[in-house]
Amino acid sequence: MADFQPILNEILEIEGVQVSLLASDDGLVIDKATKDSIDPEALGAVASGGLRATTMIGNELAKGSTKEVIIIFEEGAVFIYPIEGKPATLVVVANPGANFGKIRNAIKKVIYKLIRLIQ
Repeated sequence: MADFQPILNEILEIEGVQVSLLASDDGLVIDKATKDSIDPEALGAVASGGLRATTMIGNELAKGSTKEVIIIFEEGAVFIYPIEGKPATLVVVANPGANFGKIRNAIKKVIYKLIRLIQ
């Protein structure tokens, strides 16, 4: 099995990021890097379900596949990215003070690394 830790840690090292998680399309955790006590299994399952919901919206509106989902809450944000052509999803949780632009840019860079590593 591939070692995803270095890639997930790249995201986790960004100030304000709490969790960087790779889940299968059905929500099972493949690997994770975390600074928080968030339940990774629950996060993976809920995020994968949320991604499926956005995909259904895109299909219904004939807008194509989901490229990214960003949900901003009062106390932080969740970034959800399907790994194109692979049965996996990248999920990142950040504090409200985090630089969301910096997180998005870092995610876009590591997505290509994940595509190469995932079987």
